[in-house]
Amino acid sequence: MNDPARKSIPARIYDVLSGFGLATILLVILMIQTWLATLEQVHYGLHATLQKYFDIHQWYILPDAGVFSEGLLGKHLPPLPGGYWVCALLALNLTLGGLVRMRKGWKTAGVLMSHFSIVFMIIAGGVAQLKEERGVMMLSEEQDGPLPKTADYANSFTETTVEITEIKDGKPVGPVHFIKDAYYLDLGPGDVRKVNLPKLPFDIALQGYVQNAKAISTSSMAPSRGEVALDGWFIFSQEPNKETELDSPGLHARIMPRDGSKPQDMLLVATGPESFGPRAPVTVRSGDRTFTVRLDKRVWPVPFQVTLVDARSEYHPNTSRPKLFESDVIRTQNGQETKHFIEMNEPMRQGGLTLYQRTMMNGPSGAGQEATISGFEVVRNPSDKWPEWSIYIASIGLCVHFITKLVTFLRRGKSTPVPQA
Repeated sequence: MNDPARKSIPARIYDVLSGFGLATILLVILMIQTWLATLEQVHYGLHATLQKYFDIHQWYILPDAGVFSEGLLGKHLPPLPGGYWVCALLALNLTLGGLVRMRKGWKTAGVLMSHFSIVFMIIAGGVAQLKEERGVMMLSEEQDGPLPKTADYANSFTETTVEITEIKDGKPVGPVHFIKDAYYLDLGPGDVRKVNLPKLPFDIALQGYVQNAKAISTSSMAPSRGEVALDGWFIFSQEPNKETELDSPGLHARIMPRDGSKPQDMLLVATGPESFGPRAPVTVRSGDRTFTVRLDKRVWPVPFQVTLVDARSEYHPNTSRPKLFESDVIRTQNGQETKHFIEMNEPMRQGGLTLYQRTMMNGPSGAGQEATISGFEVVRNPSDKWPEWSIYIASIGLCVHFITKLVTFLRRGKSTPVPQA
């Protein structure tokens, strides 16, 4: 007998990519990654762990051995492929093997729907990783309180920007110039990067980014890590918070006028998104023009205004664990006002944004027992409802499959003759 013709290389690659074996390997890897990430976030926080395990830029990861023993913190386990790319390969495998390769017909309709729902859910996670934005909107019940009563913007949890604004007669004029954190996130204590600002009369040099900073006087502590001291102050690097959004980034900046005048150095420290307002900016003068420079959490606009009417909070007895956080707000859009009720498990969805009830607090004085400040987590995610839809599709698909199997079984039973005694 003649040997059957060997498959071509593309056909063999297709068989591997669509095979059940690859799917099994990928699912095992994802199970291990999820388990390790769940344990690791106890030490490093949720945001940092998700960025490490599932960021698109992470082709491979080095799990921390500290998940098994705190004495092993900082030591690495054998490398694993990046979670984002494992999910991408799994989506390709399910598409080729569970959709393209599978036989089509009414008997497999339910299975096809279920496979499609899984692929759809994986794609939803990928879109969220690339496009999702998360920020916080802090509002006060009081009109003249420490925070605004009405806002049409949110502050990012983790992204920062250097903001440069021209001031005239005490008011901002012209556009605000932003320098994204991609320009300085990788700058160590001795690293300097010059940023050209052609629309301004000066350029700026950035140095020594710190993820969680605190301005400390040299009279109370001497710089020990090569920090730049300015007017008796320097930026001290604190241990990052497990909740990354609570960090206060810091940066050293130098204004470099193009007219040859003396450069101006400054220390920039941002505030957390849940603090009572931003820090005062640094003033810069260039000729007869005045500018302010500030490092702050990135601000992104919201297509409507939100006004806090009433904030109500309740905690479990003798604990700080929240039992009830709820707010009455008014949404103003295109001149129309709409009342909304927001609580911990009942967000407000509007214009592609979702506002979740996040936190409650009193003003700086702490007067009174009832909360007067409400914080909303603002999420912009184009795939927000996709996981929910995928679950519906999977449920329908499984029901169709079970009903199909039941009908086939009943028909087979009727067509089989009963043996005679």
